[in-house]
Amino acid sequence: MEATIDRRFALLELLLELTVQQEAAISEGHMNELMRVLSQKQRAVEQLVQASEQLKNVRTERGDSHPVSDEHRQRNTKCDEMHRELMAREQASEQMLSENRDEVASQLQQNEGAKRAAKGYDQTNRGASSGGSTLDLSQ
Repeated sequence: MEATIDRRFALLELLLELTVQQEAAISEGHMNELMRVLSQKQRAVEQLVQASEQLKNVRTERGDSHPVSDEHRQRNTKCDEMHRELMAREQASEQMLSENRDEVASQLQQNEGAKRAAKGYDQTNRGASSGGSTLDLSQ
């Protein structure tokens, strides 16, 4: 059981470290880097779920009959704190990503409007220079 607690602790540390990288990738708009980090996080999350299920099964089977050192009880409590922090940061990252997406969509919409305006001016200028009235100076 103590080895499983240690594994869970190490995985949560890794996930928090990857979350820092995720937050940086989102804030800097580096989507390729974000995808790489999310891929790594997915593998770590799967391992964390396995470790957590294993710990739960051991607790169910043995109950309090299997003694755990005070150090590992504290480490397990720290794991719970780290998990809560991870969940809060994930939620904040999701919000930041949504805001970035909305900002990019707004910029694209503005750019599209600017393109239409420029195209309209271009057509107006071409029409005036090629099909407009001319002054006959031959006399």
